[in-house]
Formats: sequence, structure tokens, C-alpha cells
Amino acid sequence: MPGPVPAGQTAGSQAARATASAAAHPATATIAPDLALTDKQELIADFALHQLMDGFLPNRGEAELEAYLRRALPAGAANEAIQIAARYQRYLTAHDELLAAQHFTSADAASQDLNRIISWQQQRQQLRIRMLGERIALEWFGNEDAYLGQALDEWRLRSEGQVPDTAGVAPEDQAAHEQHMQQALGQAIASYQRQRAAKAN
Repeated sequence: MPGPVPAGQTAGSQAARATASAAAHPATATIAPDLALTDKQELIADFALHQLMDGFLPNRGEAELEAYLRRALPAGAANEAIQIAARYQRYLTAHDELLAAQHFTSADAASQDLNRIISWQQQRQQLRIRMLGERIALEWFGNEDAYLGQALDEWRLRSEGQVPDTAGVAPEDQAAHEQHMQQALGQAIASYQRQRAAKAN
């Protein structure tokens, strides 16, 4: 299977263009992770692309992201990335609309009903697969979903009076683990709009 290579280094001309772009647009160059291509110049829609889109879309918008992608990638890969960006932007809007329909009473996940959060997690996974495709949904959100699933399992066990199995967590790391699980729960019911507002402040 062809291995990924950084998008700016796949050919001499591409590297020169990427270097010139970074010099001319230092603001975008500083937030952009290394985008990856196969040796056939095909886009790899990995987590780096997700990070890039999250860096542009909240404040810079789709037009500036599109301009950056056309500077940084070969034409075919840029077109695919732009199509993914449009789908991702629609997903962000649909996510917040679906989240609002859950009528969670506060941003504190621990105060919510466990079964409602489990139901929301399932709905969100289905939304991601439907709008982004299974491969991108797994690549971009797989770790997040795994952490949330673990947090929900531990919450369920505690609600049943059982002790979660955290044998893999060292005693000195237990507090940090529990904090991480609470963070995963909190992020699960946070709207993208609210997260952006918090970052802006």
C-alpha cells in the first residue's frame, strides 16, 4: 500500500510552492499541520486535515480555507479536501441542531440522565457516518468516541453500585483519569458553537 507523504514535499515544484505560500501567508502556515498525500498525489483525510479545518472554519470561514487548500495541495487533492470541508461544515450545523433537540438541562454532563447521553452518542455517531462517511468518522472521531464509551461504562457501573475496572490506571494517575472521563462526558454534550465561543474568550 502506498505510504503517506507530506503534501508539501511530494515533488520539487510542490515543495517550492508550499514554501512560497508559507512565506506569503505566515498566519495560515503557523496553524496548518502537515497534510498527507499518497505517492499518487491522492488526499489522505486523516486527523491532520480535521485539525486544519477546525483551525480555519470557526473564524476564517470556508472561502479562506479553500484558498489555502488550493495553494497547499495538488488540484485533485485540493478539490477533494474542499468537498470534505463543505460536508464537515454542514455536519457542524446539523450536530448543534440535533444536540439542541436533546434538551439537555445544563452543560454539566453528570447532572444528565445516563441513558439520554447514551442515546445522543448513538445518534451523533450515525450523523457523522451519514454526513462524513464511515472512514472519516472513524479517523476523525474514533478516539473521542472510545473515550466517551469508556466514560459512559464507568458511569453506568458506579450508578449500579459497582466499581469500574481501572486496573490499567496507576493509583497516582487515578484523579487525572477521572478528570479525563468527566471531560469526555462534558464535551459530548457541548455544542460546537459554544466551544468556539469559549475559545474566543
